[in-house]
Amino acid sequence: MNKPTVSRKGKPSMKLKTSLEDLRTHTPSSWIIESIEKNFLMDRLVAGQNYAMDGQIRFLKLTKGMITAKVQCTEEKPFRLEIDIPVLSSDEWTKVAQRMSGEARIAARLSAGKIPSNLALMMHDCGQSSFAGEITSRCGCKAKRPCKHAAAAMFLTAQRMLAFPHTYFEMKGTDKDELLIKLRQARTLEAKGEARAHASIREDDLPLLPPLEECLEDFWRSPHSTKDADRAPMPAHLPHTLLRRLGISPMDGKFPMAGLLETIYDDISRVARERRRDS
Repeated sequence: MNKPTVSRKGKPSMKLKTSLEDLRTHTPSSWIIESIEKNFLMDRLVAGQNYAMDGQIRFLKLTKGMITAKVQCTEEKPFRLEIDIPVLSSDEWTKVAQRMSGEARIAARLSAGKIPSNLALMMHDCGQSSFAGEITSRCGCKAKRPCKHAAAAMFLTAQRMLAFPHTYFEMKGTDKDELLIKLRQARTLEAKGEARAHASIREDDLPLLPPLEECLEDFWRSPHSTKDADRAPMPAHLPHTLLRRLGISPMDGKFPMAGLLETIYDDISRVARERRRDS
């Protein structure tokens, strides 16, 4: 078996040098090869592979939701083409992260720069394709179905993923760090199979109170006489006053820290009441 030959420094190779057997054994390259084999007629697949091996691709750019390439054919100028790659929304990635949270080693593999092979199965469980279920392309050759130029670009994309695997996440609408945050949050919120937490606490939940400077003279004075103190109504209870004074989490909405603390306090209070009642 030939070992993958990829450019890890400098300009990426513009010629397919890696065997299909090697591409099929590495994620996410294997997912791209599966998409090629599913969407292209055999003659166009073979022609595209030959174009990629011969270095006919003059330009290749991988961005969010898009492969852009220029492929030289028999014409004087290369054909410019675009291939759409389905992008997952933030909520869809959150759903995938919740599915991933049951696998203990996934976070470690992602942190180490590796993409777990079983991520594809988890995405499928969430109703998402690992790369592209159906190929939509636009090429200067005007072919109605995905053409050999698009196949050539996808073969080279699969090779590019060997050197830069986390480009996959960027193409699918996220990045490694954002996915790790979603994964850790999903694990934190998970409690006996039930994920729940209060929303982030809002500062405007606090009642309007006068500044302390305006209350100094009456700060230690009871609003009720000593005679009526025992019969006076209790002031309205405002739960989690300290957390509300702390305000919204400073983590730009990526982690509901104050909300999680509120949940923890509620659970502790509930357990304490139950134990007091049963004692």
